[in-house]
Amino acid sequence: MDRPWFTDRNFTSLEIRKNKSLADHTVVRSVTITDVGYIGKLAGRIAQIPPNGDMMISFSGAAEHIELVFYSGDKVQEIDVIQKGFKTPSTGFNTKNDYEKGLYAEIDAVLFPAMGKIAPKVEGLLLDFGDFSLCYKGTRFEDLAPVTQSFHIAEFAYVDKKGNTQSIEISSGQLSPRPFVIKANGHSILTFHSKEEQLIYPDFFQVV
Repeated sequence: MDRPWFTDRNFTSLEIRKNKSLADHTVVRSVTITDVGYIGKLAGRIAQIPPNGDMMISFSGAAEHIELVFYSGDKVQEIDVIQKGFKTPSTGFNTKNDYEKGLYAEIDAVLFPAMGKIAPKVEGLLLDFGDFSLCYKGTRFEDLAPVTQSFHIAEFAYVDKKGNTQSIEISSGQLSPRPFVIKANGHSILTFHSKEEQLIYPDFFQVV
């Protein structure tokens, strides 16, 4: 019987650590996530990877190494990402594929936010884009009864280098959410399609 990726799904937090290398566990970047809704979605995506990797691979000590540490109360479940591949419960790896490539890009966007990267909506996590930061604050639902209109409103906080904060609301309902232009710098927040025409609604966004 295949070993599962996760034996406990009652997640309380997630720590993502980028180490200097596989041999050197000096942490060069670390992010702690407490949005249990997002943690559950990420775990669900990882669980779709075949747990019995079809390859056994040896890596040099210089290989790239990211650790995903899932906490379920006092229980700890760790997943290693080595050279962009997810080490399976069978301690193997799967042949390079677009699915794992997409998951790696998601994790990379959380660790190292940048213009053009497709980032997941992680509630309460401040993403630093250099000249400014963005924090997804959550999505609320509004029903304009008795009018037959309802909206989901994604809320973001924009923070400039001086620490000034601007609230941003992006609505979606009967019409797809339009790009939101940040007046302070002219950048746009995309929440429906990426600039590459990839569907990113409702769980991701892109700053261009």
